[in-house]
Amino acid sequence: MFGTPFEIFSTVHLITIASVVIASILLPNFYKNKSREQKSLMNKVLAGIIAAHVIISPYKDLYLLANPYDWRETIPLHMCDLSEIFLIWFLLGGPRILYLCAFFWGLAGASMAILTPDISHYDLDYIFFMIGHGMIIVGVLYATVALGNRPYAKDILKVSVITAFILLPNIYLINDLLGEPANFWYLQAKPDGASLMDMFPDPPHSLFYTTPLAIAVFCLIYLPYFIKDRISK
Repeated sequence: MFGTPFEIFSTVHLITIASVVIASILLPNFYKNKSREQKSLMNKVLAGIIAAHVIISPYKDLYLLANPYDWRETIPLHMCDLSEIFLIWFLLGGPRILYLCAFFWGLAGASMAILTPDISHYDLDYIFFMIGHGMIIVGVLYATVALGNRPYAKDILKVSVITAFILLPNIYLINDLLGEPANFWYLQAKPDGASLMDMFPDPPHSLFYTTPLAIAVFCLIYLPYFIKDRISK
């Protein structure tokens, strides 16, 4: 299987998805009632695992793959890369806004990446891709369930403003300055693999569709909290 072409929703892909779902449920609930010291230790463990992925991934991309990436593709600036960095910072004591960004970006972006990965083969790239995105979901749900964090309706606006008006223009500028093949946030071209972006025009015109769609997904992710709050009133 290793080295063969990737097939969406194949047995290996479905096992990967199931593994992420199981870990995302079991770990946060296992630590929900643990002591502060035990949670503090797990915070460091999760932050260390995610940090190792962020640090090792560029080395893997440049030196370990049979078809290495261009260095301009390996800078950790994709939304999921930033989710990992923000999660590390938050788990080590950073401000709440880091959790909020990772919550909305991670649950929206990482889950979509796992379901429709921009991967061509079952290889080292596949393993790193799934570990990285899987750890985002595990980390976000751990911070939510075990550490007792949650978003509120006003946080959708906060994260949307940070995403659309602060980070997005800067990421677009970085892509432009680096030139091809830099394509962070897929602002220069669509992903190679099948994705929702196939339904929209080529970047950057796709932003007229993907930006409101992203905000709608943020609202959808928040919906269970909205329903819970309405019922509890």
